[in-house]
Amino acid sequence: NLIKNIDFPFDIKDVEKVIALYHLGTVQNGYRIGANTFPFIDLVGKVRTIQVKQFDESNHTTSTDFLHSMIEKHYLRKNKAIPHWIESYKDNETKVSCLFGEHLLSSHQKNPVALVEAPKTAVYCSLYFGLPEVESDLIWLAVYNLSSLNLNKCKELKGRKVYLFPDLSKDGKTYDLWSNKAKEIEKHLKGSKFHVSDLLEQLAPN
Repeated sequence: NLIKNIDFPFDIKDVEKVIALYHLGTVQNGYRIGANTFPFIDLVGKVRTIQVKQFDESNHTTSTDFLHSMIEKHYLRKNKAIPHWIESYKDNETKVSCLFGEHLLSSHQKNPVALVEAPKTAVYCSLYFGLPEVESDLIWLAVYNLSSLNLNKCKELKGRKVYLFPDLSKDGKTYDLWSNKAKEIEKHLKGSKFHVSDLLEQLAPN
């Protein structure tokens, strides 16, 4: 889709770079064949969860899943015992417990951060606005969804300059929500500066 089907397609080399940057993957078989995998990797390189999403030719989401759930279904269909690690993992209160792209913070320690809602948006923005090559380049991270912006998710952004780009919403409710949350988060992260961009609010058509 990124190479052929969208309005402004990308060069294959750039797509390969962003795949490597975020460790993106593709489901090879089964009922989710062809779906994309978005791993949430923390600051020390541990995979916290893997979101699985299927898209149509316009890159609109058609279905969403998580890899641990798919593995569990596989064992149930085969009438096999579910692995212990999946049972333990399901006991976690929060499955998406770090930022998408958080692992980039350790390799780009001085770069400003751009924070968006969904992993797909972070991928798009990395391609359209450029991958991080020098210290002034933005690194694009995602919180997962609208309600996932919180202090615990953002704790690794301490000392960083962070630009937040909330999705558009009716009457700017999402912008207001993220603006209020950003102020509270900033208070608890010494040396951090959070700026919520109203660029979309100003420029996007109805």
